[in-house]
Formats: sequence, C-alpha cells, structure tokens
Amino acid sequence: MNIEGMCAHSIVTADRSRTLQECAALMGENHVGTVLVTEETPGGPQAVGIVTDRDLVVEAMARGVAPGQASIGQITARRLVTVPSTASIDEAIQVMKSEGVRRLLVAAPDRRLVGIISMDDLLDALAGEMGGIAQAIRSGFTREAAAIRSSCVLCGERSIRLPTP
Repeated sequence: MNIEGMCAHSIVTADRSRTLQECAALMGENHVGTVLVTEETPGGPQAVGIVTDRDLVVEAMARGVAPGQASIGQITARRLVTVPSTASIDEAIQVMKSEGVRRLLVAAPDRRLVGIISMDDLLDALAGEMGGIAQAIRSGFTREAAAIRSSCVLCGERSIRLPTP
C-alpha cells in the first residue's frame, strides 16, 4: 500500500498570525495534532510550516509563552518535509529518520498537497500487517493440527491421520 492510501486527507490550516490559543482550539475542534501553517501571498495561501500539539507544549507552554498573545508563526517549524503520495511505508520511515520528523506532508505528482502522514499512521499500518501475518500463522497451525491429529473412532486414542487427497 502506498502512503496516499493511509494518510489523513483532511488538513486543518491556520494563518501564521493566529494565536497559539486559537491553534490549540482548532486542534481540539478537529481532533488533530497537526495544523498546516499558511501565509497569504498574491497567489493565495502558501504553506510555510506546521505546528504540532507537541510544539505547543514544548516550544511555547513549557517556556512560559503567553498562548493568547504569541502567534503560531513564532514557533512554527518553517521546514516542510514532503514525501510523494506513491511512497511506500519504508520510504516514508526513511525520510522521517533522515529528517528527524514525526509527520510528513504527502504530495501528489503535480506537487499538490494531498495529506499528512504521521508516525502513528505508519505504526497502525505496520501493526495491521503484523496482525495479518500472525492470523495466517495461527490458522495454518490450526489447519495442520486438524488434518494430522484426530481421535480413533473405535478406541478413542489420538492417532495420526493422513490428509484426504
């Protein structure tokens, strides 16, 4: 599965002039941990960074920044890291490792933003795949045990039975 199939397609945006408090409220209202920060340009809104719930806590609250007065533009990570929508889980993980980020913007081939993928999204996908492998192993064991071991109908003792062709 490629990244586009598992990323969050609903992207919450806020202008860089919005306060930290307004940004936190947006996150709460939309049940997200990331807001794409934009800046108005003559061509329309332009993405300039992201702010995460962790940024609000570590970069602002822990340092005593007034949430109702400081803008998200003051704490936003101005470096946008993207991954192609056709990237694999492994490719996304490699980009996160090399760039030291927990979220990636997902871009279509025409560079249009199509979503955001987080480390949690990747963990969910990998856990699902591992669960599928575990179920396949369990069902294989169950099938093999049922085909090979059974009880003798005459004496009741367990015996080995050959699978039916």
